[in-house]
Amino acid sequence: MSALVYRDFSHITVRVSDLERALRFYRDGLGLRQLFDVRLDGPGLDAVTETKRARGRMVGFLVPGAGKVSIELIHFEHPKLSPPPAGRFTGWGNISLSVADIDATHAECVARGLAPLSPPVEVGGVRMFFLTDPDGARIEIIEFSGGHTTSAAWNGA
Repeated sequence: MSALVYRDFSHITVRVSDLERALRFYRDGLGLRQLFDVRLDGPGLDAVTETKRARGRMVGFLVPGAGKVSIELIHFEHPKLSPPPAGRFTGWGNISLSVADIDATHAECVARGLAPLSPPVEVGGVRMFFLTDPDGARIEIIEFSGGHTTSAAWNGA
């Protein structure tokens, strides 16, 4: 069996229940730069959602310092998505964004009206804090020592 060959990490897609509220969090709160905003519909979307007449909108943001990695928010007008119960979501644990100064970033998040779940803490030799987006998805803000910017680099890759 041949090995799978990957070219790069592309993006993370986050399904949101209220796109305007999510835009206020990711664009205005976290300060991510918007790359695109597209309407979605048609047979291809019907196929991947396994729904007839699926339609929605996707907005993508560049993750600073991560090459060309993006976070893409997707909102479906059909089929509808209800907000999950508090603290419950599925599919992945968190999105992690690295920063050079965790304390300054925490203070700026508070100043922007975001609600960090705690002050910065040390876990496994790195400092971090978490936020949740409007649908409860966890966003980790992390500072690596030694000038590293990713978990892979910090762990010797």
